[in-house]
Amino acid sequence: MNQHCFPLPEASSITEPPGHPVRGWLNAHSDLSAGLAESQKDALARLVPLLLCGEQSAIHVFNTEYSRRTDSQFYLAQIEADERLHEIALQRLLQQLPEYEKLHRLKRQSQLFYARIQQASDNVARHFYTISQLDACVCVLMNAVANSNIKGTAAAGLFGLIKRDEARHVSIARRHAIRLQTNIYDQPCQFHIHEGLVNLLQQQETAFQMLEIDTRALFQRLLQMASATDADIKGAA
Repeated sequence: MNQHCFPLPEASSITEPPGHPVRGWLNAHSDLSAGLAESQKDALARLVPLLLCGEQSAIHVFNTEYSRRTDSQFYLAQIEADERLHEIALQRLLQQLPEYEKLHRLKRQSQLFYARIQQASDNVARHFYTISQLDACVCVLMNAVANSNIKGTAAAGLFGLIKRDEARHVSIARRHAIRLQTNIYDQPCQFHIHEGLVNLLQQQETAFQMLEIDTRALFQRLLQMASATDADIKGAA
């Protein structure tokens, strides 16, 4: 059974491009859990649901924005297609992992986190600015997991490919935010996304430790990205 934090909207007309690396990885690796020790599987069973909620939230954001626009911003639908493929891949991986006994609580925590992002976004530009910050954090998170003690496995390869896509999404979401509101970086945000994300991830600190990830260094880097992201946005304007 698939995990859903949010019901997915009907897909936009644009589909994933031919030869997408993530699709190729899925075709080449039917068992994404191959090579993982039981402790590693248990750790990923706690972390993958968090990532899935993020992908499903992103699908909504890009689908809604593409649907509401009268001009042809095809890159929005292309990112949605990427996120849908990521969602499919993570669903497959999750199905091959043991079920986390506190999954319902974890999903609820994730839903509240993304709801706070929505509530703090008083306009579309602010929402996309926040999404660009979140995607940058996801790149760091994906990189940490891909290079943990699961490095070399099919799951690690998948995380690495998703990270590459998310890095591209960061710059596109930032440019879109600035296109909608050129002074977006000067507007105060009611929700500090980096702190909120770290608070969410700290609930699964044991899972990171099982993967031999230095949580102190990881969480510190995520928090430091708040000021770095603002600087990057101003430089891009």
